[in-house]
Amino acid sequence: MKDKRIAILFLTIFIDLLGFGVVIPILPNLAKELALDSQLSVNGDIAVGIVAAAFSLIQFLFAPIFGSISDRIGRRPIILGSVIVNAMGYVLFAFSGSFWLLLIARIVSGFGSANISAAQAYIADITEPQDRAKKMGIIGAAFGLGFVFGPPIGGKLYDIGGPIQGLMLVGGFTAILCLLNFVLAYFLLPESLVNKTVEKRKASDTFKGMVSAWSIEIIGELLLIGFVYVAAFSMMQINASILWKEKYHLNPAEIGNIFGIIGIFSAIVQGGLIGLFQNKIGLKKMLIWGCPIAAIGLTLIPLPSVEWFYPVQIVAILFLALGNGFLMPSINSLISINTPAESQGKMLGIFQSISSLARVIGPVLSGFLYVITPGLPYYTGGVFMLMAFVLALVLSNKLTEVK
Repeated sequence: MKDKRIAILFLTIFIDLLGFGVVIPILPNLAKELALDSQLSVNGDIAVGIVAAAFSLIQFLFAPIFGSISDRIGRRPIILGSVIVNAMGYVLFAFSGSFWLLLIARIVSGFGSANISAAQAYIADITEPQDRAKKMGIIGAAFGLGFVFGPPIGGKLYDIGGPIQGLMLVGGFTAILCLLNFVLAYFLLPESLVNKTVEKRKASDTFKGMVSAWSIEIIGELLLIGFVYVAAFSMMQINASILWKEKYHLNPAEIGNIFGIIGIFSAIVQGGLIGLFQNKIGLKKMLIWGCPIAAIGLTLIPLPSVEWFYPVQIVAILFLALGNGFLMPSINSLISINTPAESQGKMLGIFQSISSLARVIGPVLSGFLYVITPGLPYYTGGVFMLMAFVLALVLSNKLTEVK
């Protein structure tokens, strides 16, 4: 990473997402257990979807607002403020002894995590269009590395401390990471925005912006493909911990290690191979090929017997990492390329809001489908990706080749 700002932003995002990754192997099963203990009137699997949906619903509402505010006041204040809010959310998570407190903790963290649009806009500010896919892949690489280290650490801490002390260890660890993240960004991350806008946004503008963006040629199709993919992927991401515990009898540390493997593959693909793929096949083919590759990965996850679990999961993870590496940087880059420079934060914020809406729908749908049969969320996700493949093929006729 030749640009020092990119390196610093990478470290900042990595620390932020490391904290997020720490709770991944614990949260779904914790939410289900607390829901059963609280004797809620809804099924435990559906309650898991509600917790995940609450986090994403807040992101859905605030990501475009934060993106637009970053167009007015700069990227740096948004990134710094959101990190502090995230720390507060993880402190609440550490003391989540009831379902309702856990739900509040995830709502606070959802608010703090609505900053990714500002980070993407930061990258767009300092890169040329032809380099944007590779640089956007840095966010994916940071996310992947967060999954390399975060889930194994979270699973191990939870196993060491047990159900009560383990939760405090995980929450305290992530809160400290957020504070370290704040210090790093405060001293080392300069402002990237040169030309600020005076446009202001209200909460209702989130919905208006989505409707307006969906009507824009090319942008609308890209947003729809992104929506379908994120919904399919989030069905797996939230449900997998429950599936691996109940069908394959994995403990939190083992679940964390599986997510760590996902992170390794994602980091390799998005951090090291995206630039090569873009140069060799272009963004259009990355968009098209990513859909069936992701479909195969999702469909494979619930298929193996206990004896064949690890070999099949490794193959599934490879396909998911490659599909995600093709899809997200290409979608983000094509949106950025087709958006005026002064609206980068706004449009990328709208995409993040749409992605968050998909993460609201995906986990809730996954909970209902899992109640019917454990494999159904993954097969449904595969069908979603075949639908996205058709959309990508239709869109490819409108896109000029971009490398």
